[in-house]
Amino acid sequence: MVGPLVTLVPYAFCFQPTDQEIIRSFLYRMAVKRELLLPPYNEYVHEEDLFDFKEPWEIWEEYGGDDHFNQDLYFFCELERLSPTGLRIRRNIGEGIWSEKQPTKLVYNEDGHPNPMGRKKMFLYENRGSEEHGGWILDEYSLLVGADGRAQTASKDRYEFPSVICRLRKNDKSGGKKKRNN
Repeated sequence: MVGPLVTLVPYAFCFQPTDQEIIRSFLYRMAVKRELLLPPYNEYVHEEDLFDFKEPWEIWEEYGGDDHFNQDLYFFCELERLSPTGLRIRRNIGEGIWSEKQPTKLVYNEDGHPNPMGRKKMFLYENRGSEEHGGWILDEYSLLVGADGRAQTASKDRYEFPSVICRLRKNDKSGGKKKRNN
């Protein structure tokens, strides 16, 4: 009989990848190469639809968010367009929406290559009828690749890959929000 897989993670390990690592080491491998993440990373990047019926705090609790003191949660998911031929992406979550709050940031490789490898977008949870309004942040990382999965040099040849990795975190700056009692 084989026991459960035990991952050897150094004491006080803190999973805080850079923007480049998220795109190159996790998103590219999962979306383009279709590779599974190996331990211990497979325990930190989950597959979950963050644009669905669950509220952000339900997702947070489901994945043990409060047990990960001072850490964020990471999810691999697919974007869904509002219409088959449109460019707009569905951004609903539970009873609220993810609202983009900052300009899109291009992410460049550390080697100084002039073409960006991906994009980072920041969203804020909005539901004016909820005490959680403004209490959650979602950073969305997407690839800029050609149809063959290779980086492109001409901007007209680029498109955003439909797979993304999202970082879900509490907004400590939401100011004055009531604490939920569970």
